[in-house]
Amino acid sequence: MSHASTILGISELEVDSVDRQDTIKVYARPKRRPDCIHCGSSELKIKATYQRTLKHTRQGNQLLTLYLKAPKYYCPDCHKYFRHRFQGVRPRYRSTEAFRLEVFEAHEGGVSLYSPVFMVGRIGIEPITNGLRVHCSTWLS
Repeated sequence: MSHASTILGISELEVDSVDRQDTIKVYARPKRRPDCIHCGSSELKIKATYQRTLKHTRQGNQLLTLYLKAPKYYCPDCHKYFRHRFQGVRPRYRSTEAFRLEVFEAHEGGVSLYSPVFMVGRIGIEPITNGLRVHCSTWLS
């Protein structure tokens, strides 16, 4: 078992390689095939794969970016397609929940958009606004 997968905090990933330069790039893929999310069948076929690029967290002062090789599955039992879902990663988001929480906590503490947190992450006002809206609504409910 790779130590990199325990550092990432996402247990279902198998780390292929780690590239450490200006930023830390982690190339990973899922450890196993899930059951069908529609019918529960375990007889899935991989139709295609695509790469998801996600901002994860910072290690020291370097941004850790995940490059996930994500399969698209086909279930022959129910004839439906679905993409692999990763723990801590929402569909169609470009950052993990850990990174979004880190940005929220930094902004909540009064950090400006021009601080090193945001310069390293290279993010704008829109993700912060969305993150505040999501986390505030979670706290209020």
